[in-house]
Amino acid sequence: MEPFELIINHDERVYPPDEDSYLMIKSINTKDYRNALEIGVGSGVISLNLAKKLDQVFACDINPFALRLSKKNATLNSIKNLYLFSSNLFSSIKKESFFDLIVFNPPYLPVETPPKNFLDLSYNGGPDGGEYIRMFLNDFGSFLSHNGQAYLLQSSLYPLENTTKYLTDHNFEYNVVNSLKLDFETLYVLEIRFI
Repeated sequence: MEPFELIINHDERVYPPDEDSYLMIKSINTKDYRNALEIGVGSGVISLNLAKKLDQVFACDINPFALRLSKKNATLNSIKNLYLFSSNLFSSIKKESFFDLIVFNPPYLPVETPPKNFLDLSYNGGPDGGEYIRMFLNDFGSFLSHNGQAYLLQSSLYPLENTTKYLTDHNFEYNVVNSLKLDFETLYVLEIRFI
């Protein structure tokens, strides 16, 4: 999925679009899917791109400033099929809700100290960088439609084999569909589906 030209406003309390966001956008194959869920919407740049291709996009964040900014960015781009709500990962999503696409660009930097504010939550992945990745992996299968796909971005700062072993052990198949080498890490995008 190539990025659309969008007007994106910023807020210093919200993670801004960066290389990881654009890598994720380029990696997603929307196929003939109708709906998507983004966990951690941030500025909305990924969900807004999805909304240009799909019937409905649902997006959540724990950060109220991110939800407000995403709503503003949707309005600026005349996007009316993005539905925003507050949630800590999947905590506010009803059981029996299924999505063709689930997208997560998690907080993935290893940080020893707990987050102090909403902006910290957007990048603080806990002491090993994998705290939110593990939480996502435990739950996403309950909300993925039978033929759907999940997209997870991960940094090499948290061992990729931890994620791939979990997926294999829990009957998922995956492909690393994109990667980007940066100065101190490599970013990977995993495309995940049921076997």
